[in-house]
Amino acid sequence: MEKEMTLISAKGKLKGIWGEAVNSIEGITPLVILAKIGDKDQAYWLSRYLNDAGILTFTFEAEDAASAISGYHLAFDELRNDDRVASEYIVFAGYGEAGNAAAVAASEIGRSVRGIFLMSPVIKDWDKIKGYQGRSYIVAGSDDDQAPLASLEMMAKQLKQGELLQMRGAGHDYREEDWERAGMLLRTWVLTGLN
Repeated sequence: MEKEMTLISAKGKLKGIWGEAVNSIEGITPLVILAKIGDKDQAYWLSRYLNDAGILTFTFEAEDAASAISGYHLAFDELRNDDRVASEYIVFAGYGEAGNAAAVAASEIGRSVRGIFLMSPVIKDWDKIKGYQGRSYIVAGSDDDQAPLASLEMMAKQLKQGELLQMRGAGHDYREEDWERAGMLLRTWVLTGLN
């Protein structure tokens, strides 16, 4: 079940969509916070996919990377104290520019963010990201001209807990089957992180 939610704090307010987990794991309900920047991002589809797998989501739209970074901060600060959320299992996810924003925000917050899941991230702030200590999973398209595979491989190696998966034949604009695969990977990655 999805519902509109507005988070309000001293830092501002953030409108988004709260996705309830279907058949959630009792006592351990992870939360994935997703930002959507642009029109080619399937954040809402990913949210519903994760909800069906027993994972809570909060998805918000941002105009640019700076507003997405602020949004990740505000959502994290407000939702980690929610009784429905296992605060030690909060993950940031993002595609393209939102992937960069997710990584920057997680790096600024620190290890309290359990992990980052980046789909073809367009990395512009490596100096801000490289110190992130949590789990990092990067999905890279082999034919991506905006987020080159070689750069993302290097990034995964330099992050303390970095992993990379190459999707052969995928470009920057994911095809439907690429989004389905990314959804399965994200679900599996979040749930295996509970152990």
